[in-house]
Amino acid sequence: MQGGETHDAMFIHLPAQRVLFVGDFIMPYLGAPFLPEGDLQGLLDAIDVVVRTRPQFLLHGHEPLTRNFASPLMLAQLKTDLSWLREQVARAVRRGDERGFDPRGNLIPPDLLTGNPDVYLPYLLLREHAIDRLYDQSVGYWQADLQGVEHLGRADRAELFVDYLDLSEQRLVKAVERLAADGKYELAASLLDSSRSRFEHSESVARAERLVYLKLMEKYQNSDPFNSLFTRPRLASKSPR
Repeated sequence: MQGGETHDAMFIHLPAQRVLFVGDFIMPYLGAPFLPEGDLQGLLDAIDVVVRTRPQFLLHGHEPLTRNFASPLMLAQLKTDLSWLREQVARAVRRGDERGFDPRGNLIPPDLLTGNPDVYLPYLLLREHAIDRLYDQSVGYWQADLQGVEHLGRADRAELFVDYLDLSEQRLVKAVERLAADGKYELAASLLDSSRSRFEHSESVARAERLVYLKLMEKYQNSDPFNSLFTRPRLASKSPR
C-alpha cells in the first residue's frame, strides 16, 4: 500500500488483539531527508486505512512515532489538517512566495484548536517538513528566495560577516548567547555555521556552539530524530578545549 515515506508501507493487523503494527508510513519528514521520496497523498491514504481498521493499539516501528501518532481518532483529524495545509502551500507556490513565507509559523487549521487536543503536537511535528517536501516537489531547485539561483557558500557568508559587517569573536558569541536565551536555536546554529571558517580555533565560539547544539538536541531528540542526530557530529568535533 502507499505511505508517506515510500510506496511500500506495511501494515500487520491482528484483529483478535485489536492491534495494528505499521511501518514508517508517517515519519515526520515525509521520506528520508537525503532522498527524493515522500508522498503526502500516500500518507493521507494510509491514514484512511488506519481509520477503517480502528485498532485499539497502534504500534509503529519507532517509539516516538507510537507515542505521538497513537490513535485512529487523532489521525482522522490530522488528515483534515494536513489537507488544509497542502492547499495553503499550493496557494503560496502559485503566488511565488518563498519557502519560508511569512505565515509559515502560524499556519494553524481553522478547526485545530477546537478539535482533539491530541493532534496539536503531531500536526506541529509534520508541518514544517510537509511544507519543505511540497515545495521541493512543486517548485524545483530555483525558488523565489533565490535558493538554487545564487551560488554563495559558507566562505562567502563568513566574508560578509567578518570583513564587511565587522563581526568579531566577542560579538559573535554575544549574538549566539542572546539568540539561545530567546530560544532561537536554529537561527543561532545558522549564524555559527555561516561564520565557522573564521573562528574555528576559538574556544569561546566552541563553547557557544556546544550550548546551541545541546539545546537543539534537547528540543528535538524525542520528536524530530534526524534534527537530533545532525547535532551529534557537531558536538563530538566541537567540544570546548
